Amino acid sequence: MSELRVDKIQAQASTINLTGITTFSGTGSLTLPGGTTAQRPSVPVAGQIRYGSGEVSGVFAIEYYNGTSWIVV
Repeated sequence: MSELRVDKIQAQASTINLTGITTFSGTGSLTLPGGTTAQRPSVPVAGQIRYGSGEVSGVFAIEYYNGTSWIVV
């Protein structure tokens, strides 16, 4: 198994692709990308997850794209 330990990863572009099993450890947190429904990806891909103002009265919640529509978790 390979292991890469870094304090910070900063992308030159807007996308970082990780393959395989990605594990986050520690007691911190993970910040999801997010925004309004108008700011959702224009061409969403099944499995995408974000923190956005979904269809629940504009209240921000975690939502994911199931290949057909955005679903609020």
